[in-house]
Amino acid sequence: MEREFDAGGVRLNYAEGPANGPPLVLLHGLGRRWQVFMPLIPPLSLRWHILALDFRGHGKSARVPHGYEGTQYSDDVTHFLRDRIGAPAVVFGHSLGGMVGMWVASHHPELVRALILGDNMIVAERRPIPMYAQLFSGLRDLARKGGTLEEIAAGIGRIELRVANSDRLVTINTLPGNDEAYLLSWARCVAQADPDTWEMALDGSALEDWDGEAAVRRIQCPTLLLQGARELGGLMTDSDVALAAQLLPHHVHVKFRNLGHALFIQQPEPVLRAVTNFLESL
Repeated sequence: MEREFDAGGVRLNYAEGPANGPPLVLLHGLGRRWQVFMPLIPPLSLRWHILALDFRGHGKSARVPHGYEGTQYSDDVTHFLRDRIGAPAVVFGHSLGGMVGMWVASHHPELVRALILGDNMIVAERRPIPMYAQLFSGLRDLARKGGTLEEIAAGIGRIELRVANSDRLVTINTLPGNDEAYLLSWARCVAQADPDTWEMALDGSALEDWDGEAAVRRIQCPTLLLQGARELGGLMTDSDVALAAQLLPHHVHVKFRNLGHALFIQQPEPVLRAVTNFLESL
């Protein structure tokens, strides 16, 4: 069931499952919406109380022109955890959601029981790496242009990305897993997202105050690191993992050599196994 929450003047949309256990909060990536977790929600709902947010400017949540800094997303989630849940929750964030989860866990440890980081950057440059700059600019332009879902899906498929360690360009629709059904589900996310979310990622203002190392140093809760393959577009680097292993007091690391940054969005089974094992250990 979808509900609304007022996060200090910003209306957030979220989905809530039955209260079958402790709270598990799901945070999606840039330009996505809560529905990307659908492959994981049914099995996780058997033993957990699932709450899946749409970030501001995403899905059915309110748009805030030029209001998409990492600290603003994090403040929204802090309000949600404190005022809507009121008890320490497990936070599972993918990409942007992982960075937001890190920030909340480091600044408000009383709200986060455990943390799952889905292939997010830890030490991050303000501006995206070239491949993601191409992707973000293409998605921003499609969101601005609008059109039918089929037109947006076709446009996503035509975005060209540079292959890692190569000068060769490939279109998204030629990459494994990007079939018509997947592109159509991605188009639904793009159609509901504010173009400013990508614009602020491109110009660096979204990460204005980001300090990943300082955040990791302050995280005390059990943490699961889910790392995608770098050659398949993964964002969590080996140096990120080494830093986390050095600084986190309780951590588990799982590297998926055959999964890229999308992780569970395209191949949920291996991610579900890793997440379930971690949750059962708490």
